[in-house]
Amino acid sequence: MAQTRNNNNNFKKKKNNYNPNNPSQQHQHFASTSAVFTGQSSSSSRGIDETRLKSMLQDPAKNATNVAGLSRSMKQVNGMYKRIIKYMSTLLTFDHTIYPVMQNPLQDAGDVGTIQQAFAQTAIFLDKLNPKFHLPLFTEKIFTNGVTFQYKLEDSKSTAYMDVPANLCRVSYMEEGVYRFQFDISKLTEATMLTYPKEFQTAYATFKGGGSKEQFIEGKWYQVSEKGVAFTIDPEVLQQAGQALPPLANALIDAIKIENAKDSMESTSQLDNSKIIHSQVPIDDKGRPTMELPVVMEYHNALKRNLPEGAVAITNPFDTKASTLNGTGKDGKFALLDKAVNGLYEGAGVSKLLFAGDGTSSQALERSLEVDAMWLFSNLLPMYSNYYNYELKKAGKKTTSWKIKFMKTTNQNQDKAIKTAKEQLTFGGSRLEYLAHVGMSPLEVANMLVFEQRVLTIDDYMIAKQTSNTLSADSENVGAPTSDNPTDTTTRIKDSQ
Repeated sequence: MAQTRNNNNNFKKKKNNYNPNNPSQQHQHFASTSAVFTGQSSSSSRGIDETRLKSMLQDPAKNATNVAGLSRSMKQVNGMYKRIIKYMSTLLTFDHTIYPVMQNPLQDAGDVGTIQQAFAQTAIFLDKLNPKFHLPLFTEKIFTNGVTFQYKLEDSKSTAYMDVPANLCRVSYMEEGVYRFQFDISKLTEATMLTYPKEFQTAYATFKGGGSKEQFIEGKWYQVSEKGVAFTIDPEVLQQAGQALPPLANALIDAIKIENAKDSMESTSQLDNSKIIHSQVPIDDKGRPTMELPVVMEYHNALKRNLPEGAVAITNPFDTKASTLNGTGKDGKFALLDKAVNGLYEGAGVSKLLFAGDGTSSQALERSLEVDAMWLFSNLLPMYSNYYNYELKKAGKKTTSWKIKFMKTTNQNQDKAIKTAKEQLTFGGSRLEYLAHVGMSPLEVANMLVFEQRVLTIDDYMIAKQTSNTLSADSENVGAPTSDNPTDTTTRIKDSQ
């Protein structure tokens, strides 16, 4: 240690004792500074590397918030990661219908008028919740953050949801299949408190006013009312301190590799465009420069001033061979990028063919879509059904209870699903399910069809043209229309009848 310190001190002394009039020191100083690269180097600005992220993923309870922050940042800079999240959140159509819950359907359905009115009122209530608008948004937040905390705001006309910051919340318990959450009231201030609903403001006033704090768990966690709901597909959320990792968290490792590979590509591009310009100092037969150093420096500096960016000037008395840097390391960099891209799709569990793939079997792409849809059907639809069933049960507790049913329909298989539902009608299938597959909401079913048939009497105006397939057997003109120029055989058959 002492020896190192002495060496550093000696280096400083030598540096400070530099004499520009000493020819030996002049040549030594010139040799150490003659080659200067004028290009710009690139560096990564991300604070989380692959090794740290792998460590963070092993402890979701402590690191879920930070991983969610990285996921949001990566979504903004990595197009593939963003497209996968958008794809997963918009794959389902969320078409749905409702049905009553009756102990004895044959007996309870006797009062048809009451059931009809309850269906219409429930359809209006469900339309206020607007599932087909909100559910894709909730799904995108789930895939981005791992868990989303929503607070319902409603009036007599509509319903909206406030997205509560995930770093201030934690999932606390499950009620009838619905996750509820707690809010860290200590993180609010007098300024930020005003941006939250009245319930949060009241809790904050109690927290700061020195009132009863028994309602605050651990002295700071406020249990939000049933207006608050949390959505996540991580079944371990309650065992992870109420936090959940993004479903595509493992793909973040590959996304980081892609960004690092892109940064390395910039270095490769610099090498491809770099040039070395060598100026040889004339020497005598004993290897001594025949040109004065100040003159050499003037030539060297003049050359450096006129070189473009990325060019390096070297001036020395040696024979220097010029080697092109074009293509240096390029094959390895491109291979690394391709490998990282493939790893991202494999980590996300989706087909590369979805986003400008390299063209493999279309059957493989179709199979991938089916697998993705089945995974979403199994994880998302039951969770959303539990929430809306809870809301429907709460709204109709004095009358007939209703439940929602989401159709297993995607934007890719919708035509096939409609065809299947239509075929089932011939065997007594549900008309409501068929209309839901078509895309009609319960409110549209309750009002549009009645309005068309009873108010507009639309069938009186939209009369199907009669053909050989629509004419009845009792019609005088059964069969194909008669020809203006019948054949002799046709005339004999008609006369015989």
